[in-house]
Amino acid sequence: MKFAIRDDDTSYFTRPEQLEQVYHDVWDRVPIGLAVVPHAAGFVDKAIPEKYWDAGRAFPLEENPAIVQALREHLKAGRVTIAQHGFTHEDFPDGYEFQAAPDLESRLARGQAYLEGALGTRIRVFVPPHNALSKRGIKAVSDAGLNLLGSFLSFRPSMRPWEAQTLPNWWRIRQFRSRTGRAKSDRMVYPHVLRYSKHGEFGCHSLIPGTTFEQLKAGFDEARAAGGHFCVATHYWEVDATLKAVLQRLLDHAASFPDVKFVAVEKLFGAEA
Repeated sequence: MKFAIRDDDTSYFTRPEQLEQVYHDVWDRVPIGLAVVPHAAGFVDKAIPEKYWDAGRAFPLEENPAIVQALREHLKAGRVTIAQHGFTHEDFPDGYEFQAAPDLESRLARGQAYLEGALGTRIRVFVPPHNALSKRGIKAVSDAGLNLLGSFLSFRPSMRPWEAQTLPNWWRIRQFRSRTGRAKSDRMVYPHVLRYSKHGEFGCHSLIPGTTFEQLKAGFDEARAAGGHFCVATHYWEVDATLKAVLQRLLDHAASFPDVKFVAVEKLFGAEA
């Protein structure tokens, strides 16, 4: 069984010590999949310092040389890997970035090329801002050949581009719901990679304020019993002492099973165990 950690929102606005504070005693145990915003927009958000809320422009990652240097060092040490987290992470009147931006394909290509150049690494995973994707957004990610790591992905065929794997994957989800006694309205994170023609998809369990160890343990135990894998997703800027304790308990629980391997998020999309 593979176990991975995803952390969203590293950007120009991130200070290296913020990541150190949360993960200094974690990332030598399990590499952290940092979902990085290439050109982060300034707007009202808890992850962004207030002085940037009305900036009216986007901030390329390289304008913060301290975070670029820190990320390069952590990459070299194997403490982190890098995923693409949108392009600007801005919201639009009709939805979130990868639901409503008019130039999704360009944002994917420019963002991927930018991160690879700035950080000297290969980008293979895309994390949609707010875990939100339109049908066009899914197609753009697939056409770019990036694997998709989300938290609340829609499996309804009507909400997705049609391809040969769409209906079989929907059927797999329906069967899993039936086996686990879930109704359509019940929350579920499917514990296996869903393969499509050009990409794979995998869902993460959220570690956000209010999440308990018991909730994550139940999800982990279910995934392990199903012969699947597990990913927990969080935000460094939300992790306080309470959430850090939940994460540490979860890691200790997972480590108690000899069949569990801590991996980078990219490894979730390798051959199924």
